[in-house]
Amino acid sequence: MPMGTSLSRWTMSYFAAALLFLLFAEGLLATGSRVPSLDIAEPRALIIVHSTTIGWLGLLMIGALLQFGPVVTGLSLPTGNLGLTVLGGVVFGLGLLLCGFRLIENGSVMAGPVMVTAASVLVISILSIASVLFALLWRGRNAHEASRFLLIGICSLAATVALGALFALVISGTVGIPSVVSFVVDAAPLHAGLGLGGWMTFGAIGVTYKLLPMFLLSNDMKRSVLLYSGGWAVVGLLVCAAIALVFDANVAAGTLALLAPFFLLIATAAYLAELFRTYRGRRRKTLELNTFWSLPAFVLLGASVPLLAFALVFHAGQHAIIALSYLFVFGWLSGLGLAQLLKIVPFLTWIEAFGPLLGRRPTPRLADLVAAGRSSIWLGAFYVAVVCAAAAIFLQWDDAFRMAAFVQALSTAALAVELALSRGLVGVDAEAKQFPFKHPSFFFAGNNRGNANGSAS
Repeated sequence: MPMGTSLSRWTMSYFAAALLFLLFAEGLLATGSRVPSLDIAEPRALIIVHSTTIGWLGLLMIGALLQFGPVVTGLSLPTGNLGLTVLGGVVFGLGLLLCGFRLIENGSVMAGPVMVTAASVLVISILSIASVLFALLWRGRNAHEASRFLLIGICSLAATVALGALFALVISGTVGIPSVVSFVVDAAPLHAGLGLGGWMTFGAIGVTYKLLPMFLLSNDMKRSVLLYSGGWAVVGLLVCAAIALVFDANVAAGTLALLAPFFLLIATAAYLAELFRTYRGRRRKTLELNTFWSLPAFVLLGASVPLLAFALVFHAGQHAIIALSYLFVFGWLSGLGLAQLLKIVPFLTWIEAFGPLLGRRPTPRLADLVAAGRSSIWLGAFYVAVVCAAAAIFLQWDDAFRMAAFVQALSTAALAVELALSRGLVGVDAEAKQFPFKHPSFFFAGNNRGNANGSAS
């Protein structure tokens, strides 16, 4: 962060809520609420899917953008409690949505009203913060290449939310018009594609375009024409496919939807090539915890996208597609998120606690705020568990899947503890925490303004 950049007050709260939803989803997987032999459209599976996508990945990304959107653009977000209001709305709306899925499973007459309320709260909450972030990134679109990729992600988020609201109305039985029901059934893959491939993937690309060069002490990543055009092509094709379904042009919609994964494949190849150049050109030769353990996430991105593209084109079985999607969601997106949190949380904590003291007294190193050895063990276990779980889904081994999901949940819980210890400055020498040191809150930042120019490391 540049000198004088304010800390986002609610980013830590978003991260905490996101981790709780991830642990909730993984706990359900570990206890057998969703195993390979069950249908992915079954209500219990939908609870896990939306806890992971909206609760974990969605809140993680929004929380990150509240802090790094101003960093990327050099502009300020509107002041006030918008971040807290949106967080409360998303958590409440998602809670209602998960209850709605459960009510649908039980055949309750309350399912309809609950799902309608959930969809309304989520749409208002998500689109309100999305519009603020979009305005910020649009005004600062020329400040850094990351802004343009984040704009792709936010446009995808808006389309995902719109489709999701319609799905909620249909699934709950509130809307029963045959043409609308048919559209929802056919458009489910587009909803998933816009969310995972558009919003979350290009959001992650945008954040890493800013963070990785900063953490690696490398030159800024340069926008690739293939990556940028590929991103807009993915979003455009999926939106056009949804429009085609509205007019009952199923053949055209199917063709457009099948082209989207190949443009995502092109964009992924361009992104990985740019990552390779950045890693090679780094001035920090010894990789830190977060950059080293992001490498498996990049490998799983490079493996899952082409395999998923070919699986869709050649109509591979449902279990093959779900297994590759699992690898994409937990190996690429979640693995990258957990690895980067082990840098971002200590980084922001150091700025809040010790940034104002820089130059006035000795301060601890950033590395002192996180136990790299323990964290590496748990991150390694997480990646191994994800790969094993994906293999178990493909082979339809329910018991093996539950065992892998248990290890995945356990490693995630351990990483959450490491983040809490980092936020609590447990590893920092007691002398460094004496006056005029002010201990940061676990869930929100103070009003400190800090300098994150790398001096902490």
